[in-house]
Amino acid sequence: MKNFHFNWKQFAILGAFVVLFFLLMDFNGRINELNRLNTEQSRMETQVQGNKSTQSALLEQIQYATSDAAVNEYARNNGLVREGEKLIVPLGNSTPVPEVVIEPTPTQVKVSNRDIWWALFFGD
Repeated sequence: MKNFHFNWKQFAILGAFVVLFFLLMDFNGRINELNRLNTEQSRMETQVQGNKSTQSALLEQIQYATSDAAVNEYARNNGLVREGEKLIVPLGNSTPVPEVVIEPTPTQVKVSNRDIWWALFFGD
């Protein structure tokens, strides 16, 4: 059996490969972390854009709710009038007539045993 003798250059090369291996493993982990963070960032940016559009819609609703047009609409829908106006309520029929709905009742058709067996074996 031959004796293997290692000199310091071989140890240095072997050590360099081990260090390079661990550096590549660390680099791979960092690349994976970067990809995960980029995905999360794009998801968050999408969510932020959705929140901004919701905010703008809510601001428009607040702006309308505090306007004179909204107050007038609310007053008209709830039977309120301005000074000098008279409320006119149209009168319809005093007694509403309910609508009669007639539902037809299905009639049962008597089927003979011969027709049942014929349909079973030969179809309709």
